[in-house]
Amino acid sequence: MKCVVLQASPRKGGNCEVLVNEITSAMENYDVVNYFLDDLNIEPCHACGGCGDGVDCVVDDDGSKILDDLLDADVVVFSSPIYYGQMTAQGKLITDRFYSVSRNPQKSFDGTKAVLVFTQGAPEGIYDQYIELTKTSPFEYCGMDVVDVLVAGGIQEPGSVKDIEEKMSKAKEIGSKL
Repeated sequence: MKCVVLQASPRKGGNCEVLVNEITSAMENYDVVNYFLDDLNIEPCHACGGCGDGVDCVVDDDGSKILDDLLDADVVVFSSPIYYGQMTAQGKLITDRFYSVSRNPQKSFDGTKAVLVFTQGAPEGIYDQYIELTKTSPFEYCGMDVVDVLVAGGIQEPGSVKDIEEKMSKAKEIGSKL
């Protein structure tokens, strides 16, 4: 089985990565493909409409490779800190590219399980509406089955989520259920 991890944090070793590593370490029998989106060349969707029936996204970049891997994945783990009320720009770039799959009746994310991980400096609850909207669109809108959402709020320092046993245990539990 295949798990594709989309790490939208520009910070390696940060709280998102800590939680994702806890999730994936508990996943048995999965090949894990890990993308640090900040390291890649991902163009935005250009709304050109070229991604119609039977046609791949016309943009030839790392985002196209990621989309191919996502189409072959059993599980997607998406993680992003919330900056100024939204996922990072890196996360938005790749999720906007899901459009090329949703427009193409020959491609589908149907049956792909998704886990969403968000970290934030603000206390938990502040961004619940945004997180629910993100769960619905783009993930569920494109056919993914969001099986869990993990939110760790009120944390600022890189890696400090390691000290929150409840969040670390929840991450491990999510991974072991997959």
